[in-house]
Amino acid sequence: MPRSPSLLFALVILCAAPACGDDDAAPPDAGPADAGPSQPDAWMERPPIEQQRCPGDEGCAAGADGELHVGAAALEITPVAFETFTDTNGDSKWDPGVEPFDDRDGDGVFDAAWIAGFGNGRAAQGVMSPQWARTVVLRNGDVTIAFVALDVVGWFLDENLLIREAVETAGLDVDYVVVSATHVHQARDTIGIWGPTLDDTGISDDYQRYIREQSVAAIQQALAGMQRANVQYADVRLRDLDDVRRWVGDNRDPDVIDDEMRILRFVAHGTADPATPGSGTTIATMLNFASHPEYQGSRNPRLSSDWPHWLREVIEDGIEVGPEGTPVEGIGGVTVFVNGALGSQIGPNGLRIERWDGTALAGDDGDEHAEIVGTQLGVIALDAIRGEGTTLEESADLAFHRLQVYVTIENARYQIAYSSGIFVRALYNYDETRPIGARYGNLADVRTELAVIDVGRATMLTAPGELDPAELVGGYEAPCDHTPGGCEELIDEDDENPPDLSMAPSGPFLRDRLLERRPDAEQVWLLGLTNDFLGYFVPDFDYELGAGVPYISEAPGDHYEETNSIGIGGWPRLRSWMIRLIEAEGALTN
Repeated sequence: MPRSPSLLFALVILCAAPACGDDDAAPPDAGPADAGPSQPDAWMERPPIEQQRCPGDEGCAAGADGELHVGAAALEITPVAFETFTDTNGDSKWDPGVEPFDDRDGDGVFDAAWIAGFGNGRAAQGVMSPQWARTVVLRNGDVTIAFVALDVVGWFLDENLLIREAVETAGLDVDYVVVSATHVHQARDTIGIWGPTLDDTGISDDYQRYIREQSVAAIQQALAGMQRANVQYADVRLRDLDDVRRWVGDNRDPDVIDDEMRILRFVAHGTADPATPGSGTTIATMLNFASHPEYQGSRNPRLSSDWPHWLREVIEDGIEVGPEGTPVEGIGGVTVFVNGALGSQIGPNGLRIERWDGTALAGDDGDEHAEIVGTQLGVIALDAIRGEGTTLEESADLAFHRLQVYVTIENARYQIAYSSGIFVRALYNYDETRPIGARYGNLADVRTELAVIDVGRATMLTAPGELDPAELVGGYEAPCDHTPGGCEELIDEDDENPPDLSMAPSGPFLRDRLLERRPDAEQVWLLGLTNDFLGYFVPDFDYELGAGVPYISEAPGDHYEETNSIGIGGWPRLRSWMIRLIEAEGALTN
């Protein structure tokens, strides 16, 4: 794929430009040079590109008929036939020109499966666990929704639109295809920035096509196996069981973690005993929980789905040796995991992982860390499904309201990645004959998507990136019940350049707004990295850009996420659209 200009060359040019230190580059109060616009109001005047509301719109006007039908499927997307290399220095990264590779096809090119996450050059040396396109399709009357969860780091809306186009071409009766990435950092690169070097994409067109084909095939298979279903609701908060940091931690202050696990279990109609939670024939289990799947760490050389592999395996098949040293039986069916509000590096940070026998593991990551966390979360999910307080209902009404909007790419890193072909997706509303950048008055937009989805007593909000949990639940006000150590551990006293909580909003937060919209809801789901991949969504009160070249220079302290965000104005604008969407009673217009 051609590159014009190269990413490395563009970075050098950018750092040589006035943005790196010219005192006349910007007025004193304009913010960092090349940071882009920061006020969302004018931007919000642009109407949605398209929107759909079901029931109500053409093709789904009638709504529910009182019967829920469900089908599920899981098809592998594990890469095959990739080339490997000799890791002479043992760092799990390929050193071009130094470390030989197995040139199976004799073309002189290292045809590797580049692993997404932890920098460039991670060429897969094998497969540890499979990666999947896991699908559950729900239908009630005139509304059909297909949820697809991919074991990939991210999935652009443009790729999702190709899946939807293929579903329509195949004549499959689906009103809405929702595609989520589990955000696993041990699977093949599907975004582009984790290739062999900073200047080369990690994308394989053939692999992208394979994922799309398997996703469509999984939807088709799920549709073919649909049957009438009942739905069971279950949920659990980790803090009610033990120290949350046995499984998940936060790497950025304020220390706020959405530690709730939300579960929808779809059971073949009439097979479950309402008095016996967890009984009946499972068709599918949907589970929503927030944590980065990167517990195997940066030196893992094998493709895998990280901790969600063990989570899903335990829920479906059980485990021979559980917490009491006895077997734990699985519930069968297909388990579909969708990640949640995992921004601010929610994942393996400051953990206190223990085996079933109480012995502790050293460090935060490794193969055993991923297995133990995934296995224990699977058992916790099964306990919740079989525990008291769950509800089983005859049916679940379905509804959704989705809209697509433009969002401006202010991040200089992302501008270069798009213009050089590292990111492969369409750009809009810019002058193609001129360089992209705020300094040139020529910022490009991408098209993204937001949605509110109702599945019975569960209400869901999609986020096209990594949402900071503080934006979902707040959590930084007393009693600080989303901070493992309480209010006194909300901010580390040794933190450099910490967030200014005096500037933090008091709510209502997104979860509050969703409950105001649906007071009858038993569960509020945040479907993270769903329908697009736009990086981190950082709260306004803690958004800091580094000196020098914005988005390339990192501010002191824990401010990595800003360098991988769409820009200083991006999240406020998307949040404004989310609020409009949540509060909308009809079509959204100017």
